Amino acid sequence: MLPFRYSFVVLTLLSVLLTLAYGLPRVRPIKDVQPKKTLKVHNQIRAAVGVAPLKWNRTVAAYAQKFANRQAKAGVCDYSSMRHSDGPYGENIAAGWVQPEDQMSGPIAAKYWLTEKPNYDYATNKCKDVCGHYTQMVANQSFSLGCGSFRCHENELIYIVCNYYPMPVGDENTRPY
Repeated sequence: MLPFRYSFVVLTLLSVLLTLAYGLPRVRPIKDVQPKKTLKVHNQIRAAVGVAPLKWNRTVAAYAQKFANRQAKAGVCDYSSMRHSDGPYGENIAAGWVQPEDQMSGPIAAKYWLTEKPNYDYATNKCKDVCGHYTQMVANQSFSLGCGSFRCHENELIYIVCNYYPMPVGDENTRPY
């Protein structure tokens, strides 16, 4: 039997060789999105203000994932470089680093957008500070949701893209709920 330090060196070298041979594990975007949990969190937030629940929409999710894939391919890994798709849907984007607990995911992104709720003044239908992500989530004009994701920096930074159909009106005369 090899002494401990030799075993450690051998195992470390084996790990490096296997990583070089097979690459990093493939990341499946659906695991970051967590559709059922993401939908559940959105619908809890909507229920709190009396808005009907959303349904998961595969077409909208495919659009979100296609946009996420384009961003990943273009190497858009700096949040200040991120732009919205300007597509036919309402859209929220969040990013966060991989963490031992509570790493960025669809449900965490929805909870993050909820933090904007205190910035929305229903009486005036205005934002005191950033609140557009929150009002997007609770907009009663939308009835379905689809999300995608991509990772950057060797899978350490996760972006979540959620799209809402139909796109809410979002003008000063239309309240989200």
